[in-house]
Amino acid sequence: MRVLAALFALALAACAPQPGAEPAAPDANAQASPIGGVCGGIAGQTCADANAYCRYAPEAQCGAADQTGVCAERPQVCTREYRPVCGCDGETYSNACTAASAGVSVLHEGRCGDEPAKPG
Repeated sequence: MRVLAALFALALAACAPQPGAEPAAPDANAQASPIGGVCGGIAGQTCADANAYCRYAPEAQCGAADQTGVCAERPQVCTREYRPVCGCDGETYSNACTAASAGVSVLHEGRCGDEPAKPG
């Protein structure tokens, strides 16, 4: 019986992590998509490019109910026209380009807190 207990203890010790051994880090880009690739959704896919953001179509309601978007590059330069939009982060931006430049999709045209315009 002692031999069996010793063998069991030896087998258990062999399965234990070795001292100083660190677990392998998960691949940060395992769920990352390139520009033009799908992002968001139930899998929570992100964009691989640090200069990209997940752009949702207006009907996707900012990714609600596991809607997917498309990885898009953030604009580097925007015009200064004032056509306010409400971003998915609840902030009002001067136009859709400035929202995209901040990495934010547009929830609706008009300022946040205003009723979105109904199609006519």
